[in-house]
Amino acid sequence: MTEPLFEAAVIGGGFAGTSLALQWRAQLPPGARIALFESGPRLGPGLAYGTTDPGHVLNVPAGSMSLWPTQPASFTEWLATRPDAPEAPPEGGPIFAPRQLFGAYLEDQLAAALEGAGAAIQPLRQPVEAVERLPDGGFRLRSGAESWQAKRVVLAVGGFAARSGAGEPPHLAGNPWDPATLEGIDPEAPVLLVGMGLTMVDMLLSLRRRGHRGKVIGISRHGWLPSAHPAGPLPPPWPVEPPDGVSPVALCGLLRRAMAEATAAGRPWQAVIDGIRPHVQRIWRGWNLQQRASFLRHGRSLWNLHRHRLAPSVARFVAEQRASGALETLAARLGEWQPAPDGTVSATLRLRGGGERQLSVGRIILCIGPDGGSGWREAAPVPALLEAGLARPDPLGLGLEVAGPDGTLLDAEGQPVPGLQAIGPLTRGGLWEITAVPEIRSQAALVAGA
Repeated sequence: MTEPLFEAAVIGGGFAGTSLALQWRAQLPPGARIALFESGPRLGPGLAYGTTDPGHVLNVPAGSMSLWPTQPASFTEWLATRPDAPEAPPEGGPIFAPRQLFGAYLEDQLAAALEGAGAAIQPLRQPVEAVERLPDGGFRLRSGAESWQAKRVVLAVGGFAARSGAGEPPHLAGNPWDPATLEGIDPEAPVLLVGMGLTMVDMLLSLRRRGHRGKVIGISRHGWLPSAHPAGPLPPPWPVEPPDGVSPVALCGLLRRAMAEATAAGRPWQAVIDGIRPHVQRIWRGWNLQQRASFLRHGRSLWNLHRHRLAPSVARFVAEQRASGALETLAARLGEWQPAPDGTVSATLRLRGGGERQLSVGRIILCIGPDGGSGWREAAPVPALLEAGLARPDPLGLGLEVAGPDGTLLDAEGQPVPGLQAIGPLTRGGLWEITAVPEIRSQAALVAGA
């Protein structure tokens, strides 16, 4: 039986994979075929934008969320056609749209491309379990007894839930996006959320929307909640020009001085973070392994706190929850836990600075996200690639090691594998700032343009 042959194959049909497939389609001649593999329930939204909770909103203004680098207004124009589009906030400023609407936008854009003329995108709704390099160039992709060939293969498996086995339902849920995670919780029982980033805020919103009234306790190493975007009109980025070779310590000082200058000029500190963002990949690539490791140990939490911010309306909700005592935040880590006879969970928190605290909760939910573990190692076909020596982890364990911004994978011997690439969060070890829409669509354009 002849194997189907594709010009290119994209593994992962979330934002990164959809963006790449659509941009590749625009570059390839009519008649060329692109395989788009996605085994999840929806093609386009992926894990990040597959939520159906209307309370989960984007943490980036809608004007920055276009699929297309050359059409920055694509998403806002699409929103304007929707009867369920959110209204502009009363204080003015940008719209932070529900993530489910952005997921619908991705589905619409992909559906239009599937029906249009030109190069063809063929969705394949199954997981790719293995990728093999062929002797005469190209690759074979396998899923069970089926196989396909492609001249180029790109992994776009996106963000990652907690590792399988990390949870023990129903007492401890390792994947906050599993629909079963919030099922069967006593509305009056306390809930413990481990990790205090954007995922934790999403879980708090979902709990309250489902009628949960019990106390929610959030814990993380530092006990910090994400910062917020400033209310009102979006301030322009504050210009920051870090020199080549700037060290992590020097960069921290530079940012502090820039924030002081911005504040003195009547601009919010958030404008400084927006000003440094275009330089982050260059800075990261200029650091040696020791400097990167130092940043991850001492600066990552602070960076995430300032960089990944909440929409103003969500920030107000979180502040109200804390002020009323409905949300408690602690600098602590989860110690031992065990089910209690009454169906609750007894947990020991090890407090930062010493001491312990005992809790009885209805459920423990891990909200660590892709930043808190190595779940990427289990995203198919990563295990098979590692075993075959076609890929290797980056030295800091953030993802797969790549040769440069285009995401070309390095094999077990450290040599580039032509035609085998990764985009998005899998390339964090080489780029760091590669988890948000603007950076991922630019990387997709780089790959497609090649």
